Amino acid sequence: MAVQAVRRGFVALAPACRGFAPVAVPDLTNRHDRRDCRSQMIHAVLAGRTAIGERVWDVMRLIDWAGTQAHIDRSTVLVMGNSGGGMTTLYAAACDPRITVAVASCSFCTIAGRNGAIHHCDCNLVPGLLRFGELADVAGLIAPRRLLVVHGRTDPLFPLDEIARAVNATRLIFRAAGTDGAFAHAWGEAGHRFYSDRMWPFVGTSTGAASC
Repeated sequence: MAVQAVRRGFVALAPACRGFAPVAVPDLTNRHDRRDCRSQMIHAVLAGRTAIGERVWDVMRLIDWAGTQAHIDRSTVLVMGNSGGGMTTLYAAACDPRITVAVASCSFCTIAGRNGAIHHCDCNLVPGLLRFGELADVAGLIAPRRLLVVHGRTDPLFPLDEIARAVNATRLIFRAAGTDGAFAHAWGEAGHRFYSDRMWPFVGTSTGAASC
């Protein structure tokens, strides 16, 4: 996606995501289901932080750096990601108003389903979040800025009915904020991956970059 962004005239940063190579905290003894992302989460919790919080912090520091570069247009800040990168995108955009356009791919769903099932990796969770709202409420913090969420119809990770719940709730929040047109949802026809043909038209409309 970074290469595609550069070809469309953007300055692109492609950071390594904490919890994944090459910046993983390895599960050296296979104590955490051989998941480096869970190992990172446990280290973060022991330090009084969260894994997703560390990832959002990284994004915000990258935006800080980009803001010091004279050749970068700071009026448009696009963040996009797939899977865990999509969750990082969502939380970062909710926390940092400098992000003007967010595209979260194959990641947006209710946290807890009607049957009690949790639909997200533990490294993407915020303790106590459900006391305040659902993931749609996090997404609502992005309004009036632009948000696109994309899903694959055959992605096995997220139930279609729970995706619909999250999308509908988010649409209501954006509508209540008077920015109904700033939120969009799109389907790709495959599984758990990026869908460039769904993303770039939205980015083009949101940024005025006709080449998108």
